[in-house]
Amino acid sequence: MKFTLTFILILITHLAFSQTEEVIKDSLPVLENVMIYKDARLDMLEKRSAKLDLEERERGGEKETVLGKPIISTNGKKKVTGSIYTSKGFRIIIYNGPDRLQAMNAKNKFSKAFDSQRSYMSYNVPSYKIKVGDFESKNEATDFLRRVTAMFPSSFIVPDIITVKNINVIE
Repeated sequence: MKFTLTFILILITHLAFSQTEEVIKDSLPVLENVMIYKDARLDMLEKRSAKLDLEERERGGEKETVLGKPIISTNGKKKVTGSIYTSKGFRIIIYNGPDRLQAMNAKNKFSKAFDSQRSYMSYNVPSYKIKVGDFESKNEATDFLRRVTAMFPSSFIVPDIITVKNINVIE
Protein backbone atom coordinates (compact mmCIF):
# COMPACT_ATOMS: atom_id res chain seq x y z
CA MET A 1 0.00 0.00 0.00
CA LYS A 2 2.79 2.41 0.89
CA PHE A 3 4.61 1.50 -2.29
CA THR A 4 1.53 2.23 -4.43
CA LEU A 5 0.90 5.53 -2.68
CA THR A 6 4.54 6.58 -3.10
CA PHE A 7 4.48 5.57 -6.77
CA ILE A 8 1.31 7.60 -7.43
CA LEU A 9 2.77 10.62 -5.64
CA ILE A 10 5.99 10.44 -7.68
CA LEU A 11 3.98 10.06 -10.88
CA ILE A 12 1.80 13.09 -10.09
CA THR A 13 4.85 15.18 -9.19
CA HIS A 14 6.59 14.16 -12.40
CA LEU A 15 3.55 15.05 -14.51
CA ALA A 16 3.15 18.40 -12.76
CA PHE A 17 6.74 19.47 -13.53
CA SER A 18 6.94 18.00 -17.02
CA GLN A 19 5.16 20.80 -18.82
CA THR A 20 6.63 21.63 -22.19
CA GLU A 21 7.33 25.17 -23.26
CA GLU A 22 6.59 26.00 -26.87
CA VAL A 23 8.96 28.60 -28.31
CA ILE A 24 7.81 30.60 -31.31
CA LYS A 25 10.72 32.44 -32.87
CA ASP A 26 9.26 34.41 -35.76
CA SER A 27 5.75 35.28 -34.63
CA LEU A 28 3.87 36.76 -31.76
CA PRO A 29 1.03 34.88 -30.12
CA VAL A 30 -2.37 35.84 -31.51
CA LEU A 31 -4.63 37.41 -28.93
CA GLU A 32 -8.29 37.75 -29.80
CA ASN A 33 -10.65 40.44 -28.54
CA VAL A 34 -7.88 42.75 -27.32
CA MET A 35 -8.53 46.49 -27.46
CA ILE A 36 -5.52 48.80 -27.39
CA TYR A 37 -6.13 52.38 -26.28
CA LYS A 38 -3.34 54.82 -27.03
CA ASP A 39 -3.08 58.50 -26.28
CA ALA A 40 -3.10 60.54 -29.51
CA ARG A 41 -0.25 62.68 -28.17
CA LEU A 42 2.09 59.68 -28.56
CA ASP A 43 1.54 59.75 -32.34
CA MET A 44 2.25 63.49 -32.40
CA LEU A 45 5.42 62.98 -30.39
CA GLU A 46 6.60 60.19 -32.69
CA LYS A 47 5.96 62.31 -35.81
CA ARG A 48 7.75 65.29 -34.23
CA SER A 49 10.77 63.17 -33.33
CA ALA A 50 10.92 61.68 -36.84
CA LYS A 51 10.64 65.17 -38.37
CA LEU A 52 13.49 66.51 -36.22
CA ASP A 53 15.69 63.52 -37.12
CA LEU A 54 14.97 64.05 -40.83
CA GLU A 55 15.82 67.76 -40.62
CA GLU A 56 19.05 66.92 -38.81
CA ARG A 57 20.07 64.40 -41.47
CA GLU A 58 19.32 66.95 -44.21
CA ARG A 59 21.61 69.47 -42.51
CA GLY A 60 24.30 66.82 -42.29
CA GLY A 61 25.39 67.72 -38.79
CA GLU A 62 25.10 66.35 -35.34
CA LYS A 63 22.34 67.33 -32.97
CA GLU A 64 23.19 70.39 -30.92
CA THR A 65 21.51 70.84 -27.56
CA VAL A 66 21.47 74.39 -26.27
CA LEU A 67 20.96 74.40 -22.51
CA GLY A 68 20.82 78.16 -22.16
CA LYS A 69 22.25 81.38 -23.47
CA PRO A 70 26.05 81.29 -23.35
CA ILE A 71 27.88 83.84 -21.23
CA ILE A 72 30.02 85.95 -23.59
CA SER A 73 32.49 88.67 -22.76
CA THR A 74 34.10 91.13 -25.17
CA ASN A 75 37.73 90.21 -24.44
CA GLY A 76 37.18 86.48 -23.96
CA LYS A 77 37.88 86.67 -20.23
CA LYS A 78 35.02 86.37 -17.83
CA LYS A 79 34.53 85.43 -14.24
CA VAL A 80 31.34 83.72 -13.15
CA THR A 81 30.55 83.73 -9.44
CA GLY A 82 27.53 82.72 -7.43
CA SER A 83 25.47 79.62 -6.95
CA ILE A 84 22.17 77.89 -7.59
CA TYR A 85 20.55 76.23 -4.60
CA THR A 86 17.18 75.32 -3.12
CA SER A 87 15.68 76.92 -0.07
CA LYS A 88 12.41 77.37 1.78
CA GLY A 89 10.37 80.09 0.16
CA PHE A 90 7.01 80.87 -1.39
CA ARG A 91 5.18 80.33 -4.67
CA ILE A 92 1.80 81.43 -5.97
CA ILE A 93 -0.78 78.90 -7.12
CA ILE A 94 -2.65 80.33 -10.12
CA TYR A 95 -4.61 77.18 -11.03
CA ASN A 96 -5.80 74.22 -8.98
CA GLY A 97 -8.27 71.84 -10.61
CA PRO A 98 -8.89 68.51 -12.35
CA ASP A 99 -8.77 69.69 -15.99
CA ARG A 100 -5.36 69.28 -17.68
CA LEU A 101 -6.30 71.49 -20.64
CA GLN A 102 -7.31 74.37 -18.37
CA ALA A 103 -4.08 73.94 -16.42
CA MET A 104 -1.99 74.13 -19.61
CA ASN A 105 -3.96 77.19 -20.78
CA ALA A 106 -3.34 78.94 -17.45
CA LYS A 107 0.38 78.09 -17.62
CA ASN A 108 0.67 79.41 -21.20
CA LYS A 109 -1.33 82.55 -20.39
CA PHE A 110 0.93 83.26 -17.41
CA SER A 111 4.12 82.63 -19.39
CA LYS A 112 3.05 85.11 -22.08
CA ALA A 113 2.15 87.80 -19.56
CA PHE A 114 5.05 87.32 -17.10
CA ASP A 115 7.99 85.89 -19.04
CA SER A 116 10.50 86.73 -16.29
CA GLN A 117 8.87 84.36 -13.75
CA ARG A 118 9.05 80.57 -13.98
CA SER A 119 5.96 78.39 -13.75
CA TYR A 120 5.71 74.81 -12.49
CA MET A 121 3.01 72.24 -13.22
CA SER A 122 2.34 69.32 -10.88
CA TYR A 123 -0.27 66.60 -10.77
CA ASN A 124 -1.48 64.98 -7.59
CA VAL A 125 -4.55 62.83 -8.14
CA PRO A 126 -7.10 64.24 -8.95
CA SER A 127 -5.90 67.81 -9.43
CA TYR A 128 -3.37 69.78 -11.45
CA LYS A 129 -1.58 72.71 -9.84
CA ILE A 130 0.23 75.55 -11.57
CA LYS A 131 2.68 77.26 -9.22
CA VAL A 132 4.60 80.36 -10.26
CA GLY A 133 7.61 82.26 -9.01
CA ASP A 134 10.52 81.64 -6.68
CA PHE A 135 10.09 84.11 -3.82
CA GLU A 136 12.42 84.11 -0.83
CA SER A 137 10.13 86.24 1.35
CA LYS A 138 6.39 86.43 1.78
CA ASN A 139 6.49 90.18 1.06
CA GLU A 140 7.93 89.54 -2.43
CA ALA A 141 5.23 86.94 -3.06
CA THR A 142 2.50 89.30 -1.84
CA ASP A 143 3.70 92.10 -4.14
CA PHE A 144 3.66 89.75 -7.12
CA LEU A 145 0.29 88.30 -6.06
CA ARG A 146 -1.24 91.79 -6.40
CA ARG A 147 -0.07 91.88 -10.04
CA VAL A 148 -1.29 88.35 -10.81
CA THR A 149 -4.78 88.53 -9.26
CA ALA A 150 -6.07 90.73 -12.10
CA MET A 151 -5.48 87.84 -14.51
CA PHE A 152 -5.97 84.93 -12.07
CA PRO A 153 -8.43 86.02 -9.36
CA SER A 154 -8.36 82.76 -7.38
CA SER A 155 -4.55 82.72 -6.89
CA PHE A 156 -2.99 82.39 -3.47
CA ILE A 157 0.43 82.08 -1.80
CA VAL A 158 1.82 78.75 -0.55
CA PRO A 159 5.11 77.85 1.15
CA ASP A 160 7.34 75.71 -1.08
CA ILE A 161 10.92 74.70 -1.78
CA ILE A 162 12.24 77.21 -4.31
CA THR A 163 15.26 77.44 -6.61
CA VAL A 164 17.48 80.42 -5.86
CA LYS A 165 19.82 81.55 -8.63
CA ASN A 166 22.54 83.91 -7.51
CA ILE A 167 24.84 84.18 -10.56
CA ASN A 168 27.11 87.12 -11.31
CA VAL A 169 29.23 87.54 -14.44
CA ILE A 170 32.20 89.89 -14.16
CA GLU A 171 34.17 90.81 -17.27
